[in-house]
Amino acid sequence: MQEHGVTSKTYQDKPFIGDHPPVILAGTLVSGQNLVHGTIVGKITASKKYTQLAPASGDGSQVAAAVLVGDLDASGGDESGVFLEHGVAVDLYLTWPDGITALQKATAIDQLQSAGIYVK
Repeated sequence: MQEHGVTSKTYQDKPFIGDHPPVILAGTLVSGQNLVHGTIVGKITASKKYTQLAPASGDGSQVAAAVLVGDLDASGGDESGVFLEHGVAVDLYLTWPDGITALQKATAIDQLQSAGIYVK
């Protein structure tokens, strides 16, 4: 078993991962955020770090790329975490950005599907 430098954390169990075998990989959540299990994230192009999906951004984070697995507090600095990068995600248990429009959400779901994450 590979550790990937990720420590064990507890989180509220929201079974957002569906029935397709998931691919969960290590990554870094950029500082300044405290996100919950199931949060849709984008990847900042320059740093390759994850951040909460920001549909109006222009730094790469406007493209839905993965789903955070477990709560992760990066409010004090970048934090290592794990992210669903392929599989099925149950929409009922996903956390979307506040204020996301129906069109932005539909676009993000299409982006996730292009990345190999199928939202049910």
